[in-house]
Amino acid sequence: MITNNKAMLYEAVAEFIQLHAFDHLLDHELAQLKNLLNIWADSADANHLHELTQKLTPLLSKANFFVETVSPAAIQLWFYALSYNNIPIGNMMQDLSFNNEITSY
Repeated sequence: MITNNKAMLYEAVAEFIQLHAFDHLLDHELAQLKNLLNIWADSADANHLHELTQKLTPLLSKANFFVETVSPAAIQLWFYALSYNNIPIGNMMQDLSFNNEITSY
């Protein structure tokens, strides 16, 4: 089950990269996101996973949901993948609300 959850997150991140939801990241941030995700996917140690998740979460929270190529299905996959991997989505929802307020002006 853990492997399936990890695969789901890996797939969701890959899809969001293809949908240009991370295009606004600096090159080193995108490289760090990909590197941390690869290390996270290969890790089996619970303590190491927790540490990696803490490093990964701020980068994942930078996903741009307002790129016109991002579909509701992609967003649903994104939040399922995060929740099934116990990655906190609360801050992402605050960021989503804040970004929505900015774009509505």
